[in-house]
Amino acid sequence: MSGLRAPVGVAVEVSTDAGADGRRVFRLAASVGEDGVRLVRAAPFEVGRPVAVRFVLPAGEAVTTRAEVLPADGDDEREQEGAGGRELSFIEPSAETRAAIRAYVRDRLSLPEG
Repeated sequence: MSGLRAPVGVAVEVSTDAGADGRRVFRLAASVGEDGVRLVRAAPFEVGRPVAVRFVLPAGEAVTTRAEVLPADGDDEREQEGAGGRELSFIEPSAETRAAIRAYVRDRLSLPEG
C-alpha cells in the first residue's frame, strides 16, 4: 500500500458480513492514511477478503468503511499463509472519511494545509 501514513494507537474493529459465518475481532492500529490502516498484529481473516472496519480517530471522528485484508510488507511467511494480514486497504471510503483521516495525518505529522 502506498500513501502518507501517520502513527495512531486506536482500537480497530474488523468484521465480516453478518450471517452464519460473521466474525468480529479487535486489533490495535499502528498507522493510518487515506488508503488504509496497518494493524500491530494480523487480523485472522484470509488475505483478499473484504471486511468492515470501524475505529475512532484521536480527535473523536468515527471511521466506518469497507477494506480488503492484505499482508504487510515484511510479514513473515506464516502470517501470509494462514494468519491473515496486517494491512487493511480501504475500499471506496467516503469523502468525509478521507477528509477526517487527511486532517489527522496532517495534524499528527505537523504538515501545512494544502
